Amino acid sequence: MFRHWRGMIMSVEPRTPLPAEALVKAQQDMGDTMGALGLAFVKLTKFETEEAIYESQRIRAVDSKRIATAAVKASRTCRDLNTQTVKYLDTLHEHLGIMLSVHTAFSDRASALLTVQTLMSDLASLQSRIEKLEAASSKVFGGDRTRLRKVHELRETIRATEDAKCCALREYERIKENNKIELSRLDRERREDFLEMLKGYVTSQASYAEKIVDGWETVAEETSGYARRSSNDATY
Repeated sequence: MFRHWRGMIMSVEPRTPLPAEALVKAQQDMGDTMGALGLAFVKLTKFETEEAIYESQRIRAVDSKRIATAAVKASRTCRDLNTQTVKYLDTLHEHLGIMLSVHTAFSDRASALLTVQTLMSDLASLQSRIEKLEAASSKVFGGDRTRLRKVHELRETIRATEDAKCCALREYERIKENNKIELSRLDRERREDFLEMLKGYVTSQASYAEKIVDGWETVAEETSGYARRSSNDATY
């Protein structure tokens, strides 16, 4: 599990544009485009209504109004969909925040481990110095009091360092166990949150897409006369 979360942390690039943001931007652009299309047909409807002379022009004005209405509704639907999309995909932004917290937790664990390793290295170095001093002192008849006194001081330092190492090791194990518990909890919650996000996202996408399709299908049926006339013209 630790390797799994560490890999996720390494893959997170907070400054890189997320696909989620690109999706929201694309939906926003679609809504703006539909809005602009609707406005264009509103203007066309107004022009054809005011300038209409023949019945065919009045019919086209009515059809233009239908297209304008459908486009405006589609634009509003896209905006509503975007609001829902942002709500559901906000889970990804929360996930990035969690990754920063996990990164801090791993940093604390690494720092505690480094402390333990440093103290173990110090102990090895102190022990080596004692061995060298004892070897040098044994060569002097009756022993070298200065070296023996230094050996005694180093042994006291070793006891203090050993105590510090034990405390550091307990702290490292405590952090390690806490990380394990927290990561298990986060992994479980992350799965649940992502599942809810996907369910909500897919449902909203399908629902709003159906609304947009229904709107344009209605327009297609109401203006189907153009298609029939085009077919008849092609036949002749």
